[in-house]
Amino acid sequence: MKPGGVVSLKKINAFGLLHKNKLYVLMCVLLLVGMIIGSISISGSGSANSVFKGIFSQYISQRQDSGYFSVFLKSFLVYAVICLLYFSSGVSIIGVIISPIICCALGIYFSGIAAFSYSEFALKGVAFNAIILLPAALTFLICAFIAAKEAFLFSAVIFKLVLPKSHVSNISDNFKAYCGKYIIVLLLCLVSALIDAAVSVAFIKFFSF
Repeated sequence: MKPGGVVSLKKINAFGLLHKNKLYVLMCVLLLVGMIIGSISISGSGSANSVFKGIFSQYISQRQDSGYFSVFLKSFLVYAVICLLYFSSGVSIIGVIISPIICCALGIYFSGIAAFSYSEFALKGVAFNAIILLPAALTFLICAFIAAKEAFLFSAVIFKLVLPKSHVSNISDNFKAYCGKYIIVLLLCLVSALIDAAVSVAFIKFFSF
């Protein structure tokens, strides 16, 4: 491409791009499914409302009247535990099943909080979602997508090794690469927790639920 040239949209193969990133697409779809389930649950049975009310109350209580480091530590520990679940599933043959389930559960969790806050507090809930919930949630979901993809792929490698006609191979290099990618995931979790603590400490005082 010549300097100053313009990229033609016709040259962008959307289907090819989706195919190359099919695992990310799958995780996005599962997250969306979880979000739909979470949103529908709020408008449905009273038992689901009670569950999300408890989750929302816990989310708020962990941030109200708490210092920056306290919020950061709680947030980072939650994110790290979820990533540990991804990592653990990835080193077993069940990761191809567990990692998508965790992704769907995250969609239910975040959409449930967002939908509950909106249904109960209207515009105040919208402001809460935009200012406090979404900044950290979006950053963490990027971590979750990466973690889910890597867990799925490494689990698939292990699954192939246990098949009857599989060839014995050394996957130590694969495992080292797997661990290296999870270090990056944890660093992104650290950034997400920093964002969560910053927006929570700065703005949670403006919300009374």
